[in-house]
Amino acid sequence: MEKEIEKIKDTISEYERLLSIIGTDMNSICKLSKKEISNLFGKSYTATLKKLDFLERYRLLERITGGYKRTEKALIKDTPLSLLPRILLLVKDRPDIYYSFQDQADLLSVSINDIQTAWGFYSYFFGRKNPNNEN
Repeated sequence: MEKEIEKIKDTISEYERLLSIIGTDMNSICKLSKKEISNLFGKSYTATLKKLDFLERYRLLERITGGYKRTEKALIKDTPLSLLPRILLLVKDRPDIYYSFQDQADLLSVSINDIQTAWGFYSYFFGRKNPNNEN
């Protein structure tokens, strides 16, 4: 379980680093090309585009004419990524609620949609649905 939480934290750090390349001022426009952003980010062009798309989907970035603009949204607060470690710790302590998204949502005071999305990320990251199965 610790390895999974560490990988999630590393992913969050990557998104934060990409956001810092775009800029921290909500009113400024990043006029770097996607290729320049990719070079600064140190990832492939395709990997960078996927991360930029994620940031747009969760409205942390807004694509505007000539570049990108940061929004007031925050990575930790406004995406399901931050919910994953909380879910994993909850399910570790309460394996009886692994199959109940509703119970997980109630105990964590989030929407069932956020729980489902977070589990989708888990499956994507680790290629399995159950954190107790190593294969």
